[in-house]
Order: sequence, then structure tokens, then C-alpha cells
Amino acid sequence: MKTYSQQAMEQALKLVQEVSDKDDTVKRIYGGLCHKFPVLVRTCGLCQAIAFCADKAQSDEKARTQAYQHLLQHVGKILGIETDGRGGADDPLLKAILNADALPYMLYTRRVLQAWVYFKRFAVSVLGVKSGGDE
Repeated sequence: MKTYSQQAMEQALKLVQEVSDKDDTVKRIYGGLCHKFPVLVRTCGLCQAIAFCADKAQSDEKARTQAYQHLLQHVGKILGIETDGRGGADDPLLKAILNADALPYMLYTRRVLQAWVYFKRFAVSVLGVKSGGDE
């Protein structure tokens, strides 16, 4: 039986490897987001971080939009919530976080932050994007 950390690492590797097949600009932006997203969560909270990313996932810039959509999809997978990452009003990820009581909300935040350590590491080793890259 695997620990939660082992499962999170395995899942992060799989998800980051999916992005490695994308356009270089998408990889660079997504890799930068992997470094910046936990700071955003700690600074503003999970609700505002997800709302910010949902807004950016509807941008006019194709590569940036795709990177934010991947990020939202990956947050959804960490939390076990299916989402297309487009961040619309009916998005299941947005609804789940919006409607969560205090304890589930804290659990969501903790799970995202615990798993995101691996996303940051794989952004460097798999995507080649070091901290301080593009957002």
C-alpha cells in the first residue's frame, strides 16, 4: 500500500509529463505556474487562487489559457473533482470549493499544497522550468 505522498508524487509526475508534450510556450507558462501557484494559495487562499486561475483560463492568449486550464484540471485531479479547466460558472471544481464547509475547505487546501511540492519539482526536472520562470 502506497502512502499519500507516494500517490501524490506518482500523480504529479503523470500530469506534468502530459504537459511536456505540449507547445514550448505552454510548458514554460505552466512550469512557471507550478512554482507560483502555492504562493498564491498561501497568500490569498484556495478560493481566490482558483478564481484567479479560472479567470486566466478564459484569456484571449491561447498558450496562457491552455496552461491555466491544465493547472485547473490538475488541481481537480488532486482533489478528485473532474473539471475541464475552463473555469466557467458551472465548473465542478469551482462549485466544490465554493460550497465546501470549513473542514473540507481546509482539507482541499492542505491536499493541494502537499501535492504541489511535486509539481514544482517536476516542473524543473521534466519541463526544465526553474523558479522565477513565466507565469
